[in-house]
Amino acid sequence: MDKLIKALNTSSFVSLSAVIIVAAIIFNAVIGLKNITNIATIQKDLTKASEVMLVIDSLHIDLLNAESSHRGFLISEKNKHLTPFTKALEQFELSLERTKQVQSHSHLQQQRIAEFTRLAQIKLDSLKASIELAAQSNVIPTHRILEDVENSDIDLRNRYSIIIHEETLIRLDLLKRLDIARANSKRNVVWFTALSILLCGAILLLLIKHLKSTKAAKLNLEQYNATLEQKVQARTHALEVYAEELNRSNRELEDFAFVASHDLQEPLRKIRAFGDRLTTTYGEQLGDKGQDYLARMNSAAMRMSTLITDLLELSRVTTRGKPFIEVDLNLLLSKVIEDLEVAIEDSHSKVTVHPLPQITADASQLTQLFSNLISNAIKFRRANEPPVIDIKCEVTTAPEHLTNQGDESWIKITVTDNGIGFDSEYQEKIFTPFQRLHSRKDYAGTGIGLAVCRRIIERHGGEISASSPAQTGAVFTMLLPIDANIHSTKDNKHELLKTTKH
Repeated sequence: MDKLIKALNTSSFVSLSAVIIVAAIIFNAVIGLKNITNIATIQKDLTKASEVMLVIDSLHIDLLNAESSHRGFLISEKNKHLTPFTKALEQFELSLERTKQVQSHSHLQQQRIAEFTRLAQIKLDSLKASIELAAQSNVIPTHRILEDVENSDIDLRNRYSIIIHEETLIRLDLLKRLDIARANSKRNVVWFTALSILLCGAILLLLIKHLKSTKAAKLNLEQYNATLEQKVQARTHALEVYAEELNRSNRELEDFAFVASHDLQEPLRKIRAFGDRLTTTYGEQLGDKGQDYLARMNSAAMRMSTLITDLLELSRVTTRGKPFIEVDLNLLLSKVIEDLEVAIEDSHSKVTVHPLPQITADASQLTQLFSNLISNAIKFRRANEPPVIDIKCEVTTAPEHLTNQGDESWIKITVTDNGIGFDSEYQEKIFTPFQRLHSRKDYAGTGIGLAVCRRIIERHGGEISASSPAQTGAVFTMLLPIDANIHSTKDNKHELLKTTKH
């Protein structure tokens, strides 16, 4: 045994060393990726700077063309010179729009561009206004218009020169950073290549050592497995005995529940029957107060009868469960919605069922499961708001605490509604039998429905949870195995074991 532990420790050390080496390789790869990303970012900023310069140059050229056509018209005062001016204005407006859309690498530069764009817009409006004014009247001399236009051009040209100068400096800085990034990238490639060769050699040596340790451990494991097999056989026999005892206890519990239910229901039926007779025969003599007492007594007896029935139904989830068979959930949901047709129509509910798969399960219990969830969504709805219920499914991987197989033969079903929801602190309490969050006056029921849902899901080897995001309705999430025969609970496996043995 000591040799086995030593071999296992050696194997763990080798594995840990390999993990460290692989982590180093991944680290180098991350550094390389970071360099590539940095170069790409700089190149993107360079492209952006070039685009800014190109757009600003284009706007400046279009501005000069517009001014030239503008002067030609004002000097000649002939309409034939309006056509070039109109075309120049159209091109100027397009360039102005493109300028408004560019983004500079520098926030201060972006402010300069915004101010330049604003003044250019004012310039555009000024050119249009001066053309209209000169064409309509001779109140303002042409030389004054040209003089005003030329004065506004000085500020625009100065701002244009500043923007181009600053953007050129930005480009030079980006080019310098790009050269540095490329040099770093080349250096990292050299280091990465050398380190990778060393690490690969180290991994090879570790693998050789690991193979030697594994060969030695294999012999020890064979001896250990022989001893372990004997222990497993003994434990299996003990589990079979336990399963048989558990089946016997379940049968006794079922018999007790049936007898208790029958013995408790009979007195309740008599209480209700005699209460009805008192109401019919002596109702007028009892008066309003006496009739109220009788009504309360009958209501309490009815509630007690319902509680006993629900409790028996909860106990029968595992004791009276049917064998798991192939079930088409689409057909099953259609049947559930058909059974709840009256409640759905009366509440003006909208139930949307997305495509569902076929699974191996207890069809009658899944029918009860979805019936309870949809009924709850209809019951706990908002005032003056029709219930909206959405049922969808997706394939998922089972959580580790439900299975050790790590397969993907699981589905996640969500039932979402737009009802009143609940506080997050009650997300576990609502699955406890006979626990209610609201009074019976507001919402009828015994508080057993969701407990039955959890018991059904657990019998199938899955789990159910509830949430209420910002109290905007409830979301019930169910994880179920596609084949419940593989992942079902121990109680169900004991039933299968019993069936096989008999």
